[in-house]
Amino acid sequence: MNLPTIVMIDSSPEATEMVRFALWRSNLRCTFNVYPDAASARRCLLQQRRRSSDGPAPALILLESDLDYTDGLDVLRELRADSRMADVPVVVFPSYDMEGEVEALEAGANEYMPKPVDAELFTRCIAEFYRRWCSAPTGSGGGGGNGGQQPSGMRQARRRSDWVRPVTQWMGPAAFC
Repeated sequence: MNLPTIVMIDSSPEATEMVRFALWRSNLRCTFNVYPDAASARRCLLQQRRRSSDGPAPALILLESDLDYTDGLDVLRELRADSRMADVPVVVFPSYDMEGEVEALEAGANEYMPKPVDAELFTRCIAEFYRRWCSAPTGSGGGGGNGGQQPSGMRQARRRSDWVRPVTQWMGPAAFC
């Protein structure tokens, strides 16, 4: 069985570990690759895929719109311009909701969702992304889903989490190409 691949383009190690924890906590099996900046994402997702086009495309890309030294939406536009990556679902997953939803959707995002600050809500959010985009493979991107409907509970009021677990206990270091 081929596991879906989720790619995260985000310079925040905390956000990366939260996604890693959410996948583990929800018992969602996948390959999880992290690119901490636009340059490594471009190199691994675009240039390397052009050289070895036989590998499967990711099932989902989580993209921080505010990357160091560049705009994440520029990376999104490059992904959409590449024929091998054009159909891969991309969720713009910013740390702050800076009214960038319209721009993200215009750039080609399938979805826009600011990262929840509550750990329980964050875990449910990642599990919903997984179910929506990774569970029912269709075409090259491995997406599926519910027609872009808003997942239940994702925009509800935030509350303080009751879980405390050191990041060092979650998993090993992030995967790079």
